[in-house]
Amino acid sequence: MPELPFSSAWIAQNTINKLPAHSILHLGILNSLRSYNFFEFPDNTICTYCNTGGFGIDGCLSSLLGASLASPDKLCFGVIGDLAFYYDINALGSRHITNNLRLMVINNGRGQEFRNYGSLSDHALGEQSDRFIAACGHFAGQSRGFLEHYAQNLGFEYMSASNKEEYAAAVEHFTSPETLSSPLFFEVFTDTKDESDALSLIQNIPALKLMSKSARAKRAVKKVIGRKNITAIRKIMHI
Repeated sequence: MPELPFSSAWIAQNTINKLPAHSILHLGILNSLRSYNFFEFPDNTICTYCNTGGFGIDGCLSSLLGASLASPDKLCFGVIGDLAFYYDINALGSRHITNNLRLMVINNGRGQEFRNYGSLSDHALGEQSDRFIAACGHFAGQSRGFLEHYAQNLGFEYMSASNKEEYAAAVEHFTSPETLSSPLFFEVFTDTKDESDALSLIQNIPALKLMSKSARAKRAVKKVIGRKNITAIRKIMHI
């Protein structure tokens, strides 16, 4: 795995092994779901769900809240992009929310799927995708205070991170198996280019692995039959 920039994929890589056993994880579809599918969960006791209603944009937060109410004895984590979160933001005002809820909103200020590496919209429109498709600048965008005050006013403990160092310092509290005194809201700010670059790096890993395997195979053959025999074989085969 190459060193990834600060992105949804990097966040998944550095969070998945910290999730407590027997917890529940709800993922927003597309970017959030894809990011966690790149990595293996530490054990099979973590139940993972993804709401595909409206192809993911509608109701993923509501589903998470329902899970937390149905399983009050389990920690319920949610990882949702900012655009999907805003579509379902009213659910966060429910008076029934309990302290087993841990919500992470990855805020890159747009529908990241439409700007990702390989996206047809980004290929066709480039940065104009932000204006016409990706909803860049929606609502409060990447405001550094809007969701903080909103969450705190609703009784959530609020945390944020904008880089790897800040995230590493906060994630231990976010994934703590201990019971907290209030539900937890973790807003993580990422950059759209870093998100796309991370996806590009991961999607090109198979080619790198294939090259690596080929190189290892050649070294193994040389070690077994020796360089002199390889030279002789090449002369016979005219290569």
